[in-house]
This record gives sequence, structure tokens and C-alpha cells, in this order.
Amino acid sequence: DDGTPQIYFDKISQIYSEVIVLKSDSYGLKSELITANSYNLPNNLPVALWYHTATLVSNNFLVLEDDFWFTQKVDSLLLEETCLQENIGLLKLLWLGNSSVIGSENLKEIDQTILYSPKLKFKNIFLFKLVYTKYNKIWRKMLTILGIYSHQSELNYYSIYSVAGAVFKKDYFLEIWKNASNGVNEKQQLIQALEFYKKHKIAFGRTETEVLKTSFISSAFIKKDFSEFNIHDFNATLNKYWLENNEIFISNLKFDIQMDEVEHILRANNKSETYILQWKSWVASFKSSFINTGCKID
Repeated sequence: DDGTPQIYFDKISQIYSEVIVLKSDSYGLKSELITANSYNLPNNLPVALWYHTATLVSNNFLVLEDDFWFTQKVDSLLLEETCLQENIGLLKLLWLGNSSVIGSENLKEIDQTILYSPKLKFKNIFLFKLVYTKYNKIWRKMLTILGIYSHQSELNYYSIYSVAGAVFKKDYFLEIWKNASNGVNEKQQLIQALEFYKKHKIAFGRTETEVLKTSFISSAFIKKDFSEFNIHDFNATLNKYWLENNEIFISNLKFDIQMDEVEHILRANNKSETYILQWKSWVASFKSSFINTGCKID
């Protein structure tokens, strides 16, 4: 964890005694700031903690973001068995309805898992860097006119890469996260994923249907500045409500928390109408950033 105040861990432990919490080096500072309602938090991510933890776990493991939840039961042992049997480097459980990130052709179906063939315009690392990481407007426009670059072809590379919402092969995960420092450089991680794929000939797959959902009413990161709405303050408000009453957060596993229910919580905590309108604007902007890449958001 990267800053959650201890009071929340205490409640989680009461409900789920088997949960183990690992804390990053930044935990103390971030927790103190959040507890003091100071949301000018450091931007560094606990990458070192993620990487070190991955070295200690099983050959295949599931990574979830903090705002993911399952919409149906999943047999994790069966997923693990399939990953081992088929040498799957990445098995996606979530892709937001975006067919571009789950390959161009289904190769094989095993126990509700589908292996797919990644659709990659270039497997050569030099060409990938030249086309997809070297950017200025004139260069990109020229490559587009020549039919060498397209946003679609760039998006297809995410069929071999994901930050979370998937079962990872340990060696593959460690490769894409090596030298990550304190942030996520997706282009660099795509290069490292491509290098691993070429060298080890791993397979890629997905569950037959998406079994995870993710929330678009909140985030851990600031996406846009507003005069009153602040995402960290928003999160703290919902967290404090959860301490007293968590029924709203588990009432429907297939959908996100209803917007009107969140409005009720915000008004009960004396948030202004401007704050609420700005939150709604933030949600719309957040969703559209995914919709513009081909995702289907409920």
C-alpha cells in the first residue's frame, strides 16, 4: 500500500483476517498527509515494492488495480494450470470491450480461456521505436500519410501488454517492470514486452468473457484541475463513508456505484453543487479518454 491510513486497515482486517498488507517506503509520509487532509502528495509510485514482491510469488500471479472488482467467480487454480500448460505470458481478464487489445485471431480455446495471436505491425525493436516512440507532429504526419503509422496499429501492441487486470508469468512481469524507477513508462514497457515475446515465444490469452469491472467515478491520480473538486478529497470522503456503512459498495457487483448515491454522500458531507458538477465533468472526461481509444464504457 502507498498511503492508506491505518484505520482502514483495521476495518479490513476485521472483515478479511487473511489479508496481508505490504507497505512501500513512501507509506509513512503519504499516510500522514492524507490523515491531515493534505492532498499535495508525492507523485512517485511504489514500483520497487511491486517489483520486489513479484520476485517472491508463484510463477503465475494475478494483478488487480485498487478499483477493479470481479463480476463472477473465477477458478484461479484452473487459470494457473492453463497458463503453465500453454506458457502464457499474459492472460487478460479485462479489456473494456476493446477488441484491438486482444489480438487479431483466436488460436485455441481451453477451459473458458482463449489464446489469441497478437497483431503487430513491426516486431523489429528498431522499427517499433522509430515509428511509435519517436514523436513530433511532422514526423508522425509523414508516417501516417505513407501508411506506416496509425493509431490503430499502435493500439494493437497492447495485446501483449497490460498494467493490471491480468494473470502474469513472473519472468514476463519482471522483464516489463525492470528499470521502471518510480513511474510507468508504457512505451518503454511495450519495448521490453516485445523483446521478451520475440525471445521466449510466450503465448497470450484472455478469459472467454470479461470477468472484471473497473470504476470510472474515481481514480488515484489527478487528471484535471478544478476550482473546488479534488480527486484526493473525493476519495477521502467516500472512504470515510465506507468506515460507517459499506452496503453501498457491495450492493451490485455487476455495475459501478450509482451516481445519485455518490451525490447523496457528497451532499451529506457538505460538498457544494459546484463541487458535484465538477466531479461529474471529471467522470465524463475520464470515460471519454477510454472511449476515444475504442473502449466500451457502460
